[in-house]
Amino acid sequence: MRGTLLRGALRGAFVRGAGRPVSGALSALWRWAAGHAGPAPAPAGEDTGPEGSRTIARKPTSRFLRGRMLLLPVLGLMVLLPARTAYFDVHDRTESLRDRYTPALVYLADARTALRLAQDQAERRLGQPVEVGLGEEYRSLYTEASQSLNRAAQTGALDRGQEQELRVVSGLVVAYGDWIAWADRRSNPEILRRAGLRYAASMLNGAPGETTAVLQRIRGLERRLGQDAREAAAWSAVAVGAAVATALAAALFAVVAAGTLVYLRFQLRLFSVLLALAVAPVLLALVPLAAGAVIEQGAQRQVGEVAVLIARAGEGAEGVTPAARGEIRNRAAEMAERIRRARPAGWSATAGVALSVGTAGALACGITLFLYGREYLVRGRYAEL
Repeated sequence: MRGTLLRGALRGAFVRGAGRPVSGALSALWRWAAGHAGPAPAPAGEDTGPEGSRTIARKPTSRFLRGRMLLLPVLGLMVLLPARTAYFDVHDRTESLRDRYTPALVYLADARTALRLAQDQAERRLGQPVEVGLGEEYRSLYTEASQSLNRAAQTGALDRGQEQELRVVSGLVVAYGDWIAWADRRSNPEILRRAGLRYAASMLNGAPGETTAVLQRIRGLERRLGQDAREAAAWSAVAVGAAVATALAAALFAVVAAGTLVYLRFQLRLFSVLLALAVAPVLLALVPLAAGAVIEQGAQRQVGEVAVLIARAGEGAEGVTPAARGEIRNRAAEMAERIRRARPAGWSATAGVALSVGTAGALACGITLFLYGREYLVRGRYAEL
């Protein structure tokens, strides 16, 4: 029993001792923000008032206002700059997903399925004992596959290594088409036509475990590009770090602004509505920035989930069917719709307005305090109190 009581007493003493530095630091921060110079004894028999304004020595008015007319605007800008960095980092990633990564993934998946359907069509047409020719469907599928690869290269989503790999794939697709055309021209004997068709199929599909065939290379590009898209859809270190810096700067700005208002109220007997109105836009600007970042990042996460489904299109046990290309187009439309619902353009415009108004508010804080100082100087109240 004694041991339990002793442990409880020691634990309570430890918690109280650990909390004292934090509370002491917060108390010191508030005293500095409110312009306290230190306690002063109250005259005998005099009421100190609820704030204790008679018992608190405050910094000289001239020095306090000179310092705050510079400090508040600087702190306001320190709030807005990392907030801008955090939001536009998320917004830029939204634009990258919409304009670069998702189109590239769609084009690669479309090229992969079109090539497999073209190969099935070639085998169906050229594998018959009697020559019937390739037909228009094969040529249409082959042309669409080549165009999709070219469009994927033009999205700007690929890095240098991926671009080099895509050029290799495009060259192999050209060689594959040449072998199919060669087999199509070999109407007699049939063995040459079948040999050309088998070699073209080996170029396209490769042996089990092979990674140098056309389709394996395209799948490799899809995997790497999908990983890049998922990384773009996640919270970045830049956004998280800027958000933390914004929160800390906003808390410091709010404390300093509140302390300045308290100083004006009890030192100069002035309730400054103008200063409060100048402070508010700086803090309120964070609301649309935070809302836009959270909404856009949610859309990014959803797009990343759909991108995984696009990479799996046509990979089932039943093989590639014409419906797989329709599934890819439906997934592409779904990704575009989810980004559209997030309204990144609208949030970007709102963020620009909020940042402009917040910057004006930060500058207005300094101008307001400057005008107060000049007014009290003219009236002879700008003295060392």
